[in-house]
Amino acid sequence: MSKWKFLEDLTKDAGLSQAELAKRLNWYQTRISEVFLDKANIPASRVYDFAEFFGLDYKQLKDYNDGKTDIAPVPNKGIARIADIIKIDVLDVRACCGNGIETFTENVIGHQMMTLPALREFTNSAPENIKIIKAIGESMMPTIHTDDIVWIDISVKTPTSDGLYILCVGSDLLIRRIQINPFDNTATVIADNNKYLPIPRQNYRDINVVGKVIYHMRKTA
Repeated sequence: MSKWKFLEDLTKDAGLSQAELAKRLNWYQTRISEVFLDKANIPASRVYDFAEFFGLDYKQLKDYNDGKTDIAPVPNKGIARIADIIKIDVLDVRACCGNGIETFTENVIGHQMMTLPALREFTNSAPENIKIIKAIGESMMPTIHTDDIVWIDISVKTPTSDGLYILCVGSDLLIRRIQINPFDNTATVIADNNKYLPIPRQNYRDINVVGKVIYHMRKTA
């Protein structure tokens, strides 16, 4: 019997196929199959992802993966149903609140794991459209500061209402507030820091929007 049968059983109990599990973990289905068939262990870089996804104790899973114990970890009591767990990509790109950066590339450096009900507490955006980035600069102070965590919905490519948006200006990314005049479709692009002048636009549809800010939070320590 494969040492990883318990993971296969947890996957089946959640109603997930290997392909669906691979998608949730952002990994290769063939590698998951190799683990389930006991042809490979979980790579060290993936142990945390498996532990988080299945609600397992990270140290127990790591020791089991490393062969330090023969006791397979079991899910912690009271965990959410696996089928309810979603994963939000954390990107290495930072939205520019000042001088700008070169490109906006989806280079995933981590994930925010959470349940769908928890996500729905602050947004109805589809999980696959949400990305998490960090802000830099002072142009949106006092609303957004350097290193604030910014959640964006990249499915929004045109301003739909007044709010905060990620704009692409040349090779730079900017967080800006957009105010739309519904009577003539003009708009004003605003930096909350009054040292930056507002920029009028003749038509809000011409603004190059990368996504809409749906949530932001400040690092406290």
